[in-house]
Amino acid sequence: MKTVGIIFGAAVIAVIVICVQAPRAAGEIGDCPAGYEFQPSSGVGCVQINCNDVENGHWSYTSACICGSAGSIYEDPTDPNKGCYYDRDYAACPGCLYACVHTDEACPDETPPTTNTNASSNVNASVNTNAASTNSASGNTNQLVNQNSNTSLTTAGVGSTASCTEECNKYLRGKRNASVVSATGEPPDCACQIDVQAGGAVTQTIKIEGPIETTYTFDPSSGALLSRVTVNRRDEIEKIRKRLGYRYTEAEIDALLAPEKIDAWFQSQTQNIRTTTNLLNPQFWWQHVVAILDHGFDGNSADFVDTYQFGRCGDSMQWLERDLSGQLRLGDDADEPGQKHEAMLSITGEKYGNMLNHTSLLIRPAGITNAEWEDIVRELKQLSGGTEDNPGIQPGGLQNIDPRLLDAKVLDPYKKQITTVREFIKGWSYIRIS
Repeated sequence: MKTVGIIFGAAVIAVIVICVQAPRAAGEIGDCPAGYEFQPSSGVGCVQINCNDVENGHWSYTSACICGSAGSIYEDPTDPNKGCYYDRDYAACPGCLYACVHTDEACPDETPPTTNTNASSNVNASVNTNAASTNSASGNTNQLVNQNSNTSLTTAGVGSTASCTEECNKYLRGKRNASVVSATGEPPDCACQIDVQAGGAVTQTIKIEGPIETTYTFDPSSGALLSRVTVNRRDEIEKIRKRLGYRYTEAEIDALLAPEKIDAWFQSQTQNIRTTTNLLNPQFWWQHVVAILDHGFDGNSADFVDTYQFGRCGDSMQWLERDLSGQLRLGDDADEPGQKHEAMLSITGEKYGNMLNHTSLLIRPAGITNAEWEDIVRELKQLSGGTEDNPGIQPGGLQNIDPRLLDAKVLDPYKKQITTVREFIKGWSYIRIS
């Protein structure tokens, strides 16, 4: 019994040593690199000092160094909106903006030679024991430069390359038993005729000429014209956007969240994060110990990832959500316009009574109108209660809400991978989306 007491005492002493020493070692990471200065009230922590010295460069509202009118809802595609950034291993100013060029131009060749030593191995674990609570806010402001992304989410250079057949097919969404009869012209000046049938009889014909949409409703038995309604879709879209308090139209949000742009932005954001998901790797356990010491077992904080460059799934999801919201200038106040849910939602898989869970970021799928998306979000939040009588949505239930959700992108910064809702939901008992 005496031996057991000695072993227990030694274990307690070891834990105390870890608790005392760990934060100090991790805190040393928070110093700003060369070329940056720490500004605690900024959105990035460490701010590039000479941003205004770069021709056409300027600080964004979150103090990230960007080019031209990139990211603005008034963005001019003719501006030099493409940023050229030094490599993260460039000692004099890692990740700094050094030039601004037009979107169709290559960056200057005079970039200094770099040696990339950031060889990160990421092994995805099949079991994730991370707590997924996302309600805690940390006061930790000792931040690294916030992954000053080489990729800006802008609408520059994202014109419509779809054919009129593809454009006309967009009008079928939300309409049962509808088909495109004809599609002519060149985008955006398409002419569409859509027939809507019920029991084999044509009851409506919808004709679209550019933004003008006219709906003809017929009596299916006699063929008599019952009504003709003409609307300007641009006016209607703007009315809906304002009524919902949305910052963007559906076309703008589709351009901002274009798959190839989101992929590049995500890879740029996560390239320096050292999180490991391999349960056999000591860092897996170390990053969780540091997280618990920093803000408790149940808390999550986006700042934690900035400070330590790793975190649990909840920390990582909040970090990416905050950065994407900042890129798109979206807030998190239901009483104010331009809120983050018009572009993204958090998605959590749970099983064993929430003993196991994992949280990532769901990106709004393209081609959904703002009115449709508002209804989808409302239903998802209502069904994702997370209470004893409403533990969440069963994975198969997402299909019933809207099949398009299954192909929505899911960004997983903890595992540093991009997947889809269809893949993410596999193996979980319940899904919560908020």
